[in-house]
Amino acid sequence: MRPSPLLALTLFALACRSDDKDVVLDTNVDTAPQTVDEDGDGFTGEDDCDDTDPAVNAGAAETCDGLDNDCDGEADEDATDAATFYADADGDGFGVEAYTETACEAPVGYASEVGDCDDQDAAIYPGAVEDDCLDPTDYNCDGSSGLTDGDADGFAACEECDDTNRAVNPSATEICDDLDNNCDGEADVGAVDAATWYQDADTDGYGDTDFSQESCDTPEGYASEDGDCDDAVASTNPGAAEVCDDVDNDCNGSVDDDATDAATYYSDRDQDGYGDPATGKTSCEQPTGTVDNDGDCNDKEELAWDGATEVCDEVDNNCDGSVDEGLTTTYYLDNDEDGYGNAKRSVTACSAPDGYVENTDDCDDTEEAAWTGATEICDEIDNNCDGSVDEGVESTWYLDVDGDGYGGSRSTDACSPPTSDYVAADGDCDDGDNDAYPGASLGCDGGDYDCDGDVDNDADGDGYADATCGGDDCDDSDAVVLPELGGGCALGTTCLDVLANGYSAGDGIYTIDPDGFGAGLDPFDVECDMTTDGGGWTVIEYSADLTFQQQFTGGDRYRFLGSDFTLDLSDAQITAIQSLSTEGNQTYVGLCEHVIHYYYTAGGGHDYSFGFRFFDGTETAAGLASYSPYDITVTADGCAVNGGEGGALSKATLFEINSVKVPVVNVQCRDCGDATPEKFGSPLMSYPAYLR
Repeated sequence: MRPSPLLALTLFALACRSDDKDVVLDTNVDTAPQTVDEDGDGFTGEDDCDDTDPAVNAGAAETCDGLDNDCDGEADEDATDAATFYADADGDGFGVEAYTETACEAPVGYASEVGDCDDQDAAIYPGAVEDDCLDPTDYNCDGSSGLTDGDADGFAACEECDDTNRAVNPSATEICDDLDNNCDGEADVGAVDAATWYQDADTDGYGDTDFSQESCDTPEGYASEDGDCDDAVASTNPGAAEVCDDVDNDCNGSVDDDATDAATYYSDRDQDGYGDPATGKTSCEQPTGTVDNDGDCNDKEELAWDGATEVCDEVDNNCDGSVDEGLTTTYYLDNDEDGYGNAKRSVTACSAPDGYVENTDDCDDTEEAAWTGATEICDEIDNNCDGSVDEGVESTWYLDVDGDGYGGSRSTDACSPPTSDYVAADGDCDDGDNDAYPGASLGCDGGDYDCDGDVDNDADGDGYADATCGGDDCDDSDAVVLPELGGGCALGTTCLDVLANGYSAGDGIYTIDPDGFGAGLDPFDVECDMTTDGGGWTVIEYSADLTFQQQFTGGDRYRFLGSDFTLDLSDAQITAIQSLSTEGNQTYVGLCEHVIHYYYTAGGGHDYSFGFRFFDGTETAAGLASYSPYDITVTADGCAVNGGEGGALSKATLFEINSVKVPVVNVQCRDCGDATPEKFGSPLMSYPAYLR
């Protein structure tokens, strides 16, 4: 574009102004050609390949209209409104969904419709006509064919008369249901369940057996029941009542049998005019030898009938269920013939039977010397029947178990000693010891041998004999010092001896002296278990627990702890108790963390089982399942897991030790200290040893 003359003059005039300031001219002038958007779609030049159509530009969507809408040089490619076409191999106008093309027009070999269930047969497509009811092919692709069996009875619709009812088809059995079941054109004809009907001429509901027909419905003049023996008389049929009229009314083949108006007659064998009720028979005519009443309770006795007068003849004359009531006397058996009867053995009769009397004064009908009022004599019989035997005439005899000539508290009254073990003298205070009886020599073991009620040789009167002669009183000159709890004297050699001496007052502390009064050891206190398994256990207690901690460091070998466990009693005291004991037991509780005590679960063996050292120095085997010859049983083995136990009692290993060698004073272990987590211990103070 060229600048105009006016612009030039203006610039020149400005340049020539008589102004002190400088004038600057703008020489940047746009000389590019101007573009035009004829169709107003916002695109020009190369971006609009048809500026007469606002629907054609570089930003337009391609559609099926034969134009290059998006100006990419191609028409209708990837059109947004392109249709989907389906491969149609058989050319029947319907394709398959598995093979598709998207285009504005159908490609060759493709169709716009889909749903062909057989694309190799042009006769098969949706909407095809199926006119052969026996052809199983699905021509119209609807999942069924012309071969229709709506009721699934095996017959096509064109082969039967009702394809909605599977009970109706040419092979069906005709039954009574108002349907043509077998499709023969007739309903209920020849039905297998048709009833039999009998001609009923007299309309009494029963027909003649000889005239019948089968039908689903009741024919006119017929009945469902037969058996009418006279179809001309309505009162004669199987349901009629039999009456006395010389006619077989109920058609059972008999005349007047069990007639409803028949009378009952009873046999009268004794001809007293009264019949036997057990012989009643109904009949239209009275049989010979019968009567029409049943008042005879004994048809063998002509003097017995209902209402007769009772007489004493051992017969129930008046038929009231009793014989000779009010007319008999009670007589009692006199077996020993002493003139007195036994109240438990009686009879009622019109006169006394042989061997019977009228009184009940005999309490022993086997002894003729016994009856009420007889004189009591010493013969081991209750002669006078007062309930006592030989009362006031017996001697008292005392049982002498130990044979020392004196009886104890057990006695009996008899005419003579019951056995040779009974004596006349009593007063034996210990009938199990023949050294104890009234007047016997005094003893020194705390007993009362002379039976005077006092302990023998008890100078201070505290109830215990002097220890110097074998008693338990360690100071018989002082009644305050005695062998009782807190009394200052030992109550026995062991807890079992204390129990045997009768000094037990339950579990607790007792004073014992194992080697006896005046010997080497002084009496000392121990804990006694007086209840478990019969009691008498001397408890050997520990002074401290085996602390749960790492006991060793380094090494993987069997070894005992560096020092034995400490016990409350001295070695001499424990040795003395053991010498008097025949049994012992102890539960050793092994607390652990990564220390195997018996079985090793992961290793499957007993290679790490603990060993034990007893009080006398004896040691058990270790590393084996058995502790033979010692009786040691593992009743719980929480340490077998070898980890995670944390010293918990619930996860400990328990050893039940039954041996008089207890207490355990040391344990032997393997692989029990070569790593920081390996710890073990035992609550020894809570699980002492027991000796008895």
